[in-house]
Amino acid sequence: MKIKNIVNISRALLMTLSIATLDVVASESKEAPSAVVEKLQSIVPAKSPDSITETQISGLYEARYGTTILYISADGRYLIDGSMLDLQTRANLTEQAIAKVRVDMLSRLDESEMINYIPESVKRTLTIFTDIDCQYCVKLHEERKQLLAAGIKLRYLLYPRAGFNSPSYNKAVTVWCSKDRAEALTDAKAGMVPDAIECENPILSQMSLATDFGLKGTPHIVIDDGETISGYMPAKALIKKLGQ
Repeated sequence: MKIKNIVNISRALLMTLSIATLDVVASESKEAPSAVVEKLQSIVPAKSPDSITETQISGLYEARYGTTILYISADGRYLIDGSMLDLQTRANLTEQAIAKVRVDMLSRLDESEMINYIPESVKRTLTIFTDIDCQYCVKLHEERKQLLAAGIKLRYLLYPRAGFNSPSYNKAVTVWCSKDRAEALTDAKAGMVPDAIECENPILSQMSLATDFGLKGTPHIVIDDGETISGYMPAKALIKKLGQ
C-alpha cells in the first residue's frame, strides 16, 4: 500500500472517531504481536484501537476503531482496508463485527434523549437519524403508523445535515425543547414549526454519534440487530425485512 493511501486511512479514522467509542481492551491488545501494535501506533498515532483480535485467518489480526475495522498481518507488514468474506457461508465477517459494535453502542443510548414513537406491543426497534428538512425523512415519517401497527418501535435521533446553527439545526432545537417532542417533530416534518425556543439539548452529541455510525445521508436507519439502511425504505419493505 502506498504511503499516501496509509495517510488517507489515518486521516479518515481520525475524522470518524469520537468520544463515543469504547476504550481499548487491554487484554486483547496485550495478546497481539508487538509488531501489530507498533505499526498501528505509527499509522494512527492519535488513537489506540478499541480492540485487536486474531481473525479466522491465522496470522491476520482485526484492529477496530469504533465502527472502522482494519486487518493487519502479524508481522505488521501488510494492511488490508476492506471487507472479509466467508465464501463458504457467504457471510460478510467485517459487517457482522461492525453490527455487533453498533448494537453495543445502541444499548448505551438513553431513550430519554431520543424522540420515541412506541407501539402497544414492541416486536422490533428502529433507531433513525433524521433531518427535519429531508424529504425522504418526511416520507418515512408519514408511514410511521404502518410501522407502529406492525409492532415496530421508532427512536429518532436528530441530525440536521446543514450543520450547527443552520435553519435545520435551529428547527431541531425547537422540536427538542417543545413540551411534546413527538408531536412537535411530526408538525415540523409537516412544515409547521413553532416559534424558535432554546434549551439544553443533545443534538450536537447525536450529530457526532451519526459519524460513528457511518452516516452518509438521511434517513439513516439502524436496525436493532446492528444492520444499517442508508436512505429511505418504504414501510412495507421495512416490515417485510424485519419479519424475516
